[in-house]
Amino acid sequence: MGHRTCSALLLAVALLVGCSEETRSLDTRGPGPFQPDAGFPASRPDPMLAFGQALFFDPELSGNRNISCGSCHVPFLTTAEGIPLSLGEGATELGPFRTRSGSAVIRRHALDLFHRNEMDVLFWDGRVQRLPSGEVVGPVPTPPGITRALELASIVPLLDRDEMRGQPGEMASDGRPNELATIADEDSEAIWAAIVARVRQHPGYEPLFLRAFGLPVSEMNIGHFAIALAHFQEVLWGPRGELFDPALEAEVARGRALFEGDAGCARCHSGDLFTDQRFHDIAVPQLGPGVAEELDLGRFEVTRAAADRFAFRTPPLRNVALTPPYMHNGAYQTLEDAIRHHLDPVGSLRAYTGAHLAPTLRETLRDDAATLDAIAANVDPATTPLRVLRDDEIAAIVTFLRSLSNPAELTRHQEDALPESVPSGLPVDRWNGSPHPFR
Repeated sequence: MGHRTCSALLLAVALLVGCSEETRSLDTRGPGPFQPDAGFPASRPDPMLAFGQALFFDPELSGNRNISCGSCHVPFLTTAEGIPLSLGEGATELGPFRTRSGSAVIRRHALDLFHRNEMDVLFWDGRVQRLPSGEVVGPVPTPPGITRALELASIVPLLDRDEMRGQPGEMASDGRPNELATIADEDSEAIWAAIVARVRQHPGYEPLFLRAFGLPVSEMNIGHFAIALAHFQEVLWGPRGELFDPALEAEVARGRALFEGDAGCARCHSGDLFTDQRFHDIAVPQLGPGVAEELDLGRFEVTRAAADRFAFRTPPLRNVALTPPYMHNGAYQTLEDAIRHHLDPVGSLRAYTGAHLAPTLRETLRDDAATLDAIAANVDPATTPLRVLRDDEIAAIVTFLRSLSNPAELTRHQEDALPESVPSGLPVDRWNGSPHPFR
């Protein structure tokens, strides 16, 4: 078995047995001159891919030059982090070892990036959408040239102070002032323009941009960033084949029959991606920081409609077995626990203790009567179970869901995705200097 094929298994082993402090430390050495990874995307005649790859891993796009898209959407960690709530700019380490050192706790976890190019509704609250008319809308004006939800969603995090932009008065990792943090929050165009201005200053981006768009770097704008970043994600984490184990064929078929029939899962998890891309309150326990009333009200924060309180977008299920924890805040660690919650949402909400969580996160659990009653009062009746399921039936559904994942396909490009360096010369997040930590 090659090291790429077995890396998902090695990841699981590493998380169970732990890693040494040496393995956990990030590489802080400054890289040499910009050079795309020798195997990828140089092996593909795709200049847009090369430009998107550089942007995805370059900390120059963040206010304090200390975090990139790839810091939280880690290729060799199934495109996410595997932790309940993400840690924003200022944190160190990667994935399950990410450490808060003055950084903010983000109220939701980093989404995996599988098949996002095929979706019209992105983020847990759906704040970025592609309407039936083809118009892409979001929390800020959409730059010209953007035609897909993934394109806008790729540049919205650049605006968030806790995720990437930083706070006024902070200094960047290289000692320069954080000029992005001084711009008013509502002036998205100015923030994006300042990021583009930063990138233009690095000669290594000029040939990448020219080859990708056929334009001089003087014409570069944030719309180009959005298109290239989305293209990179689409190529790396677009459609992949399913895992098929003949020994499990009967159990998979049984689980799918339940999923689409008596269990009622397909009422919301429908279509090729197993999501209706709509919003439902299924009584998810409240963890971590919120916004209004210190609670995360989900879709309500976009629509302000009372019916949308505590409603979150139905997650797609492709590769779901590879991307724990589950729910928007990682309240459940296993697929079985997530399924059992669906079978009795209100009962599960009221019984939830978060015993498996780290103490600092468990302390943020809102299990007071008023909060529990508010969440329970808005549960979507369309998500109520059709009937009680036996333990063996739940196990069959888990087997079916696992069949929607393909670790071998996932690992095909995960190592090559990480560039040797980026045009800014800033360090690329690595594990002990290696693109792939679990060889």
